[in-house]
Amino acid sequence: MTMELKPGLSAWWLRAAIAVVGLAVLGVLELHGLGFPLMIVFLVVIAVTVAMPSSPGMTVLIGGAAVATAFTDGNNLGVLALLLIPLLHLGHVLAGIAGVLPIGARLHLSAFRRPLRRYLLIQVAVLALAAVALVLPAGRIDPIVEVAGLLAAAGIALVALPRR
Repeated sequence: MTMELKPGLSAWWLRAAIAVVGLAVLGVLELHGLGFPLMIVFLVVIAVTVAMPSSPGMTVLIGGAAVATAFTDGNNLGVLALLLIPLLHLGHVLAGIAGVLPIGARLHLSAFRRPLRRYLLIQVAVLALAAVALVLPAGRIDPIVEVAGLLAAAGIALVALPRR
């Protein structure tokens, strides 16, 4: 049985999407208080990631954004910092897909169904964990809350394990 496929979108749209996500990350970092010299460094990393999505550029951007968020004056668990989580994850997913596609490839939106579902499941779990971190009081924590947190982390790890 054969199936006729209509012409898909050019794979260059993935690179454009990586650029848009990277610039959004840069904008969030600028709002968070990132200095101009580091913004130039991040802009170069974004350009490298767009040009070569299979390079470790997006991983460098993720690590750099985490370090920059930790060492800026803003709230480390504020709205801007939480906005970085889905943006950086989306950039990582898009770079992973673009990294395995040939430059002249055509792709169909139906090919994104499974990665989109996995992306959304991970985002729900991570943002739920961040919500728990926001609710927890600062300072000394009761042992029962620590045990509940460890059990929740173990539950997330079990859900994340690959199934056979």
